[in-house]
Amino acid sequence: MLQDIRKSSQGITAKIVIGLIITTFALFGVDSIVGSIGSGPEVAEVNGEGIPESTYARALDVKKRQVLMQMGEFADPDLINEALLGASVLDGLIEQEVLTQDASEKDLFVPGAAIDRYISNIDQFKDQGVFSNDRMHSVLRGAGLTLKSYRDSLRTEFAITQPRSALIASSFILPGELSEVVALDRQARSFGFLAVSRSSYLESVVVSDEEVNSYYSENKTDFKKPQSVDVSFIEISQSDLLSDVSVTDEEVEALYESEREAYASSEERDASHVLIKIDESRSEAEALAAIKSVESRLVAGEEFAALAKELSDDEGSASSGGSLGAAARGVYVADFEDALFALKEGQVSAPVKTEFGYHLIRLDRIIDSGIPALAELEEKLKQRLMNEKVVQAYADLAERLADISYASSGLEEPSEELGLEIKQLVGVSVESRDRVFSSPKVQRQLFAEELLNDGVNSDLVEYEDGSSVVFRIDAFYEEGIKPFDEVAEIIRQKLVEDKAAEFAASVGQAFAARVAAGEEAVVVAEDMGFTWVLYEDLERNSADVDAEVLSKVFSMKLDGSVASSVLGFGSNSGDFNVVQLMAVKPGDATSLTEQEGWSVSKVLSESLGGVDYRSYRSVAQRKATIEKI
Repeated sequence: MLQDIRKSSQGITAKIVIGLIITTFALFGVDSIVGSIGSGPEVAEVNGEGIPESTYARALDVKKRQVLMQMGEFADPDLINEALLGASVLDGLIEQEVLTQDASEKDLFVPGAAIDRYISNIDQFKDQGVFSNDRMHSVLRGAGLTLKSYRDSLRTEFAITQPRSALIASSFILPGELSEVVALDRQARSFGFLAVSRSSYLESVVVSDEEVNSYYSENKTDFKKPQSVDVSFIEISQSDLLSDVSVTDEEVEALYESEREAYASSEERDASHVLIKIDESRSEAEALAAIKSVESRLVAGEEFAALAKELSDDEGSASSGGSLGAAARGVYVADFEDALFALKEGQVSAPVKTEFGYHLIRLDRIIDSGIPALAELEEKLKQRLMNEKVVQAYADLAERLADISYASSGLEEPSEELGLEIKQLVGVSVESRDRVFSSPKVQRQLFAEELLNDGVNSDLVEYEDGSSVVFRIDAFYEEGIKPFDEVAEIIRQKLVEDKAAEFAASVGQAFAARVAAGEEAVVVAEDMGFTWVLYEDLERNSADVDAEVLSKVFSMKLDGSVASSVLGFGSNSGDFNVVQLMAVKPGDATSLTEQEGWSVSKVLSESLGGVDYRSYRSVAQRKATIEKI
């Protein structure tokens, strides 16, 4: 099952859908694209509301797809810790249910028309910049979703994120807080700097053979040689089959004709509506009476846009005269869509009832994108046919290679029958960086008992880049210690570098000691043959000095003591650095431009709002009665 999940998760369709919902994953980790409706056993209860096992299973499946996609081309499903992932998914579902109930208690909601408008503006649902109903359904199907389930998930997501948006939008910082932050963040420091380079002493360092031998004897475990094998293998790829595939004009024309209907169905309707909701404060009969009153005013000659602004309960469209924009079939709920597509341009429907209430719908414009000529699509269709044929040819070849190699005692038979080259590679181990044999999927088979002891061929291993491999073990080598001759020069070089770094450190420490004792740094540097460099008013993000040095400088205190103003430290490169802190200048908030001040305040207030929201979520969860079953 995991192998199937991995394969499907690498497709373009799945990646698009996961991209669409990545924000929700960032908030909750799971479940924003799966509903809370289900039946059967439950995995948890939140305030008496059960979370069905089926919902958990779907959410876990989606999360696995996300993880596999993040793992990249050589994703290995077996590396996923199912227990940890399952616990994370369940926690996410519980938090989702807590926040959903919280939103319901606060009467938070999002109008359905706003959700439909959001969907119609999603770039991944567009073809050549225009919303495509077919593309939308294809993308959703690829992720195992229906339009209804996706709309429901968006409704839930938008509702439960309203508190977060509100807390962030209402968060602010006081002028004094801004000044304090800027004083620290924009702080500038002046200091002197000297680097004693390890490389200056490399040539003067001498390492004896005895030292190399001694290091090898005392640190043999550092030179372990993992078990390894010599392998023979056959590799196939889709790219190698391109030259064997051709497409005729007749095939291109046939594909074009088969897709004319799809292009013809891309007609869009630009519409406006007035919505009278049915809710706790208004019964169905009252809503119907209200919409008929609007209808009467339209018949009497009042403007549709003016009535929408005055009376429509769809806050998203009311301000723009009820305009919903352009959309193809599949965006709106069925009753609304049927009524809309039955209208002529400029015509207004009779009252239409949907799950949201009663609507009056006006068709403002019919947008017919037309059917592109064959010449416009020829290259695109030809490439598509080429790709389909290559994929099919590759699938057929991979199946034959798998079958023949499974039934053969070696690789000679599949090589001869399929005309494929047998390649060799020696010394393959867990440390191998070869594109094929560094893959976890190959590594898992590499030392399998049946391959080592029985001399059989491996299973066919497929890669997401459209290639596969079958291999066999020619020789096996036990793990051990690399011989001295193989690592002697590596050890010698390491010891030389270590000694040079130690010498640089001793020189740098002597310099730092003299400066800390009260001598002028520039004089000491000249006396010791170094150059003392002064830096003035550098901020913590300055690019003029290495970040490692700046980090040390900004960690120091300036307390008036010469000794405490001097710091010597080794760097990651092996050099030894000495700094002397001379002055600290706080950042000045009054120097910020209006735009800079607004930007800093916005970042800080959003950060504080994020903290508030995390507290909000935590409180909501603590108040809830949660039981994991």
